[in-house]
Amino acid sequence: MGTIQSVIEDVKESVQDSAHRLEGRAAIEASKAFVKQQQKMSALLADQQKDLKDIRQELQKVRKQRSSGGGFPWMLVLLAGGAYALYRSNPGVRDQIDGLLVRVDPGVKGNLARAGDAVKGAASDLLDGQSPSDAVKRAGGELQRAGEKAVDAARDAAADLKQDAQVKAKDLRDDAQAASKGN
Repeated sequence: MGTIQSVIEDVKESVQDSAHRLEGRAAIEASKAFVKQQQKMSALLADQQKDLKDIRQELQKVRKQRSSGGGFPWMLVLLAGGAYALYRSNPGVRDQIDGLLVRVDPGVKGNLARAGDAVKGAASDLLDGQSPSDAVKRAGGELQRAGEKAVDAARDAAADLKQDAQVKAKDLRDDAQAASKGN
């Protein structure tokens, strides 16, 4: 019969052999995983290189187009000229553009135009069965801003008139004093 010592030695050797085999398998699996990762990275880099090549070609095309045109934006000039001719010759286009410009106007006219649009929106909401409260609030806000701008303009005009009147009154006093000293 074997001694316990020899059985322990046999078990120990067997565990060590198993550990060495597992380490070898783990190293092989790690190597396989590393190779797969490297393949994925290589494929990704190849895709990026292809994309960069496409971008370079597009950039070269743009450069050729810009250099062949002399750098001056002739298309923009032609487009602006065509738009101006259409504006001058077609009353419908002129009315549409003027209407858009009024809505962009930051003054009282613009506020009133935007308020009118909001009222139209409220009516449309009512016809569609929706609540017109947002459109009404928007119209009220535009009307309020128009009123504030009108009041500010009136105040400024009144202040200018007051200042002009004071200057003219002072001028009259000075003229009267000069005339009285001259007699």
